[in-house]
Amino acid sequence: MDTKELILETTLKLMIEKENSLISIRQISTASGIATGGIYHYFSNKDEIYNEIIERYFINYFKFNIDKLRQIKGNAKEKIHDVMVEIFKQKQTGIKIESINEEMDYRLILLILTAKGFGHENSPEFLHSALQELKEFFTEIIMEGQKNKEIRQDLSIEDIVELLIIMYLGIQYRWDVYLIDDMVSAFEDNFNLEWDKIRFRE
Repeated sequence: MDTKELILETTLKLMIEKENSLISIRQISTASGIATGGIYHYFSNKDEIYNEIIERYFINYFKFNIDKLRQIKGNAKEKIHDVMVEIFKQKQTGIKIESINEEMDYRLILLILTAKGFGHENSPEFLHSALQELKEFFTEIIMEGQKNKEIRQDLSIEDIVELLIIMYLGIQYRWDVYLIDDMVSAFEDNFNLEWDKIRFRE
């Protein structure tokens, strides 16, 4: 691991241990074994370290791996199901932290970074564009499903996409706030009921 990565991961680990973001350069230096001068070689100040951590472990968390989702095949029901399962697996795993081998609940990182994360100048625009990208992806699936008479045609594409987004956000919220154990299980419990609302009827 290079020095810059070590600084970032050490800072994040200290934030996790202390369950807050009030970490000093001296603490980072002691924990990483890097002299304070070495830290200042890569970062002008503590805020620069925080900003990079937020972009990497908070803002990037809300990205969707659309390329991976596009590889999922099947009919409309199978695609919607398998895409949602893959999204929830990605979200529950979070962003890999190289120096932490043991299993860790990513919610702790989100909790620690949320205040600074939502205050970050790129957050609102980025979060909006990530959700818009997911909406566009679901739109493609719904259009194909309606064309193949697998999805109802008396409902607008926008309404169906909104239903899927609300389902995603609802389960993500329950995981974040109500601390449900598993997003995939929560989704499986609801999927057939939601599918029945949008499936094609003769």
